This record gives sequence, structure tokens and C-alpha cells, in this order.
Amino acid sequence: MYKFTLLCLVLTFFGTTASAQTFNQVELEATLTCIKTETSPLEIPLTRVEHFITLAVRSHGTATAGILEVRSSADNRTWSTWQTLADDPHVDLPAGQRQFNMLFLPVDSRYVQVRAIGLCADLGVSLFFYSPVDLPSENPVALDQPLGFRNCPCALPAYVNRAGWGGPPNQQPGCTPSYTTVTHLFVHHQAGVANPPYAAVVASIWNLHVNTNGWCDVGYQWLIAPDGTVYQGRSGGNNVVGAHATGLNGNTMAVCMLGNFQNDQPTQAALESLNALLAWKCCDSDIDPTGTSVHAGSGQTFKHISGHRDGAATLCPGDNMYARLPNVRTGTDSLYTDPSGCDGIWPPANDNCAGAVALTSLESCLPESSTTNEALASGVAIPVCSGFSSGTALDVWFRFNAAATHHQVTVTPTGVLPDALDAVVAVYDGACGALELVACVDAPGGAGVPTTLDLPGLTPGHDYSIRVFDYGNAQAADGRFDICVTHGAAVSTSEEFDLAGMQVFPNPSNGRVRVELRVSDPGDGNIRVFSATGQLVLERNTNAGAFDLDLTGRPAGLYVLEFQTGSGVLRQMLVLN
Repeated sequence: MYKFTLLCLVLTFFGTTASAQTFNQVELEATLTCIKTETSPLEIPLTRVEHFITLAVRSHGTATAGILEVRSSADNRTWSTWQTLADDPHVDLPAGQRQFNMLFLPVDSRYVQVRAIGLCADLGVSLFFYSPVDLPSENPVALDQPLGFRNCPCALPAYVNRAGWGGPPNQQPGCTPSYTTVTHLFVHHQAGVANPPYAAVVASIWNLHVNTNGWCDVGYQWLIAPDGTVYQGRSGGNNVVGAHATGLNGNTMAVCMLGNFQNDQPTQAALESLNALLAWKCCDSDIDPTGTSVHAGSGQTFKHISGHRDGAATLCPGDNMYARLPNVRTGTDSLYTDPSGCDGIWPPANDNCAGAVALTSLESCLPESSTTNEALASGVAIPVCSGFSSGTALDVWFRFNAAATHHQVTVTPTGVLPDALDAVVAVYDGACGALELVACVDAPGGAGVPTTLDLPGLTPGHDYSIRVFDYGNAQAADGRFDICVTHGAAVSTSEEFDLAGMQVFPNPSNGRVRVELRVSDPGDGNIRVFSATGQLVLERNTNAGAFDLDLTGRPAGLYVLEFQTGSGVLRQMLVLN
């Protein structure tokens, strides 16, 4: 705060420009005494006013006890009722000073008066006025996917970023963000009037914290308006340390609910946004919404979702909001743990290597159904396979124990074209944290085409990891597929028969297909067709290199075509529509 003494009334202007928003705060100084317990009408020295005027009051003197009240007027004739000022618990001040909660005055206010009750000593009073002008339009920004890595359906809700309410992109000059491991979530209230436009209210809180309190930035990481709109608070990103409660800023995230919930009830829209925001953070930082633990910085034990009053002598977040916190905890927990919560979309259980689904290698393909739908990137380096390199790898994982030295992994997309999977299949050796690529394949043919990875030279009894993802820069809209691992009779013993040795087209088919055996001298052998459950549905002998099969009338689904000769076995997948 900047002060210049001139008799008993001083006017100071200072401001900060940020984005389109102009932060111009003005300050008045006045003195109250035993004899003069009420100031004369003070003209509000703002040159531009929009939406409303905020007033923050700070007192200083040898005796600070007593009550301060404020009233306002548009014309210096008709005055509002006196409003009693409540102490602001968020501010740490030297002895002999008090700061009071910010008041919101009508936009047409031009004069104020301050009076003291129960005071008989000289008392200096600083009055800080502010009005939000040049507000930008609000643009909620939704993230493409959850900010986190756990199996949780709750993404960070859409929010208005700092530019949307006119805030600067960074903290104040000379301030560097610090970061923490969040273990507890604290709910506050504004303790003031919250009327639209809510971006103006957020800007006013920033101005109070920065230009009046002298902080580096707004103290809360997030703010929520009565209409449910979420606003980004302190700059610096996820896990930035805020300034919202003495001794509790480390290891915490703070959410300020706009409004005064000592007097009013929080809206349903605001509570739903609070649940969604807290569910995201609980998932992101592995916090049990209904749990309790010791807060490392203070040594105190708090519920993981607490109110400001749990850690300080304050009414915050107001009786009405505090009474809702038990329901907030259970509501947040429901979103966090129930697949019907949030958007109801969960990543697959095998979304990362540690959650890999176990497959058993058999001599005949027994497909296991899976999907890449809603999978997140595991972060494992994307390999170059068959000369192709995918732009993304929103992958799912499997594992198998090698039963022989030679195996095949076959992935057959079962999604609807043209949105079906264009599968990339990779096999790794080693623990999840130290994977080494064994082989991979990105078979040509595009979406919906079965892909088989041939794996000679494996170590029997050894575990291997399988990674499946969609080729390209975006996830397949319908990433369903079947997968199986085969060995033994499924692999040629005297001649290398791979998937390319048998071609079936069209595939998928309505029933009639053409089969071509693209190997030298296939000889006399049997062609057999199995259903996905392993039931033999057709068998015949042939010595032709190409022939037709009629499967018309068979149920739609996955089928396995097998051609067996004295020298080995060829297999190919077929999808019947």
C-alpha cells in the first residue's frame, strides 16, 4: 500500500493493466477520533465505473477494538443503511491493524461514510475502491481429456481461463509460482455479494488480493459462480501453491464459492460444479473424498474435503455451505468411483501396462474381446512398425506366458467401418517400467483389417507384454477388437507360414468369400472354419491355391479359417456382417 499524509484525508491512485481488463484501484485515508467518530461524506474518486464498486477497509491505530460501519449514497442526500464490517480472516497483518471483508456498493454510489462504535482513540482508516471495467467475454475452455492418469471418469470441468475474466497470464513481477503435492481440498466462500457478471466478481477478488493485500496473485486456485461456471484462479497450473489459509497453503487446493453462505444457500448448479471439480482433483492426486488424514504442513488432522473454518477461527465458508460439505464429500466420491458419474466414460481397465489383461496362448485362437475406446496414452515410446510411425498411442495392454518358442498375436477389429480400429500390435519384454520392444506390426490395409504379429524366438515360460493401439493421430471412434495368442500347431514347423499366406476377401463379408493361399505348393489339405467359441462350422478338402467359400446364413461375428497340410497350419480371421 502506498500512503501520503495530507491533513486527515489523502487520495492515492494505483493500478495494473492485464489483458483487456483495466485494474485501477484508488485509496482514501481518513482518521477517526473519540470526538469525531464519523467521517464526513467522502467522494469516491473513481473516474470510470461499471457493474459495481468494491470497497475494502483497513484500520490502524493504537486501539483497534470496536465496530466499524459503512454507508453509501448516490447524491449525498439519500443514504443506505449502515453496514457493519466483518473481519477478513485471510489476511495476516501487523499488530494494530485490522482488515475487513470487501463490500459491494451499487454502481451509482458516489459517496461513502465510515463510523466507529465503541472506540475512543485515534484510528486511521484506509478505504480501497475498485470497479471492474473493460471485461472480456467469457469463453469456457474444455480439456480434451482428463488431466491425470488414474482410472477415473472425471475430467477437469470446462472453465473460464484467466484471460476470460481479464486476469494477467502470470503472477505479479518478482513472483515465481511454487508447487506442492495436494492432499487436502479446502472450500471457501467469497463472503460477499455475487451478482452477474461473475467475471467482474472474480476480477474484484484478484484486485483485492493483489492491489490491496499485496499478494502475488489471487489466493484461490479455482472459483465457482452461482450459475455453476468454474473460473481459473491462481496462475501456474495444476498443483500451484495458493494463498487462502494461514499455515495451510502447502499440500492444499482451494475453491472459492462466490457468494455469502452465512446468509444465503449455495445453488444446485454451483454444488454440482464443485463436486465435478473436486472429483477431478481427487482422481488426479489420488485423494479419498471421504477420508481423513494429517496435513503435513500444519500437523493437524483434516477431512480431505474441508471448510476453511476447520483450520482457522472464521465462519468461512458460511454455515449454509459448511452444512453441505458432508453431501459434497459423498457426491464427489460417487463421481469418483461410480461409472455412471461425471460423463460416465472410464478408460479401459487395461489402460496401462500395470493393468494388463492376462491372455493364455492356445493352439487354436480363442478370442478375447477388448476395446481402445477412451484409452489414454501410457507414455511408452511409440515404435516404428512395418515402416509406419503412429502420431499417438492411446493404448491398451495384455500379457501372456510363452508356451513355446514361436507364437502369433492376432488382433481382429470388430468395430463398425469406417470407424473401426486400424491396429498396431507391439510385444515387449521386461517389467512395465523397463520395457524392451521385441517386435511390432502395423499391417497395411487400414481400418477393420485383422493384424497378426509373428513372434519366433521367444523363451518358453517367460512373460511378455502386448500393446494394442490405433494407427494415426486420433483414436478410432469404434475401437472394439478381438485378440488371441496362439502357438504350436498354429505355427508352421517346416515352412514359415504367416498371416500373409492366406488372404480372405471381402473381409468383412456378408457370407461369400474368396480364399487365396499365397504360399508355394500348398498341396492337398483341409480348410476348416470355426466360430468365435471354437465350434467347427465347415470343413472340406482342397488342393487348389484359390477357392470360394459360402458361409451365407451364418450368424454375424468373428470366424477363424484354418488351412492345414502336412507341413503346417495357416489361419486367417473373417468377420461376417
